Amino acid sequence: MLSLRLKLLFKKAKETFKSCIQRNKMIIKTTTLAFFIIMLLSMFLTVLVFSMAPWLSDWFRSVAQSERRYIAIPPPFTENLYFYIFLNNVGHFWNPFKMLVWVPLLGTFILGSELLLNGGVIGIVAAIAGITHGIFYPIVGLTPHGILEIPAFILQFASIIRWHVTTIGAMMEKIIGEKVDSVNFKQGVKDTIILAIASVILFMIAAYIETYITPYLLGM
Repeated sequence: MLSLRLKLLFKKAKETFKSCIQRNKMIIKTTTLAFFIIMLLSMFLTVLVFSMAPWLSDWFRSVAQSERRYIAIPPPFTENLYFYIFLNNVGHFWNPFKMLVWVPLLGTFILGSELLLNGGVIGIVAAIAGITHGIFYPIVGLTPHGILEIPAFILQFASIIRWHVTTIGAMMEKIIGEKVDSVNFKQGVKDTIILAIASVILFMIAAYIETYITPYLLGM
């Protein structure tokens, strides 16, 4: 009886998620395209700059090494590293310093800069890892957890965009004196929550892979 209820629950959750993705596919596709364009462009520019000025590569690595002295990253294969990665990713837009991204109108500008920053950082890290350790290293080091982590970031961005579309639409209806469409508003809030929860679940799995599987593949 319990297993039947769980099956029905998972089936309903799956159908709800699929319909949410279908309603917001344009937002997700646009976010995905922007994310990968930024990431690929940053990879290309990093390789170009380092090939023209090799000393920058050494300088960047020395800076990264010095930063590690002040940032205590837990060792691989530990629960501490798992929570460090998971909380760092999930808390990207869920901590007091970055909650402004949820503020209607103002948050759209912050979100754009965050999209540029995240895509750029991933591209730069991948390019530097490839230059330093060979092309095989970033593929093995980023692909296993990146398959889930990048979609998690995209769903997180899509969740915030959906929130802005919903709230700004309601505000505009109020401003021009029209009645707020409560059905669309509630659906928008519901989609925001679903996309946010989906991103958290993917971050949980990606953090596990990055903690226990990626270090093994890299021989750490």
